Amino acid sequence: PSDATTRTDHAADTGAPDLGYHYPGVGARFRRGDCNGDTAVDIADAIHLVSTIFPGNGGGGTFLCADACDTNDDGAIDIADAIATLGALFGNSPLPLPAPGTTCGSDPTDDSLECFIPADC
Repeated sequence: PSDATTRTDHAADTGAPDLGYHYPGVGARFRRGDCNGDTAVDIADAIHLVSTIFPGNGGGGTFLCADACDTNDDGAIDIADAIATLGALFGNSPLPLPAPGTTCGSDPTDDSLECFIPADC
């Protein structure tokens, strides 16, 4: 697939024969805001995000697709992403989420976040 790579550093394949295991690569597809990876953007995603960045009381863990959890697409995962998710769901004038939005697509923004396990797209 065009959104995968045979390189272990997750960089795109360039000019080499395409042989071997395909790691998720640059351009992995995901849904913006689907932080828990269940293919839906809902309040459970904001809860998962908050419980992962504030791991007290048994929370914690990792993000399978950090790009999906970066709801506001600022290149960082923090409480502002949970607020953006809730605002998109329940705001007086819900704003669309940054590309790719809630449909499957790749991240058009160059940042250090990756999607090691892309969404079921």
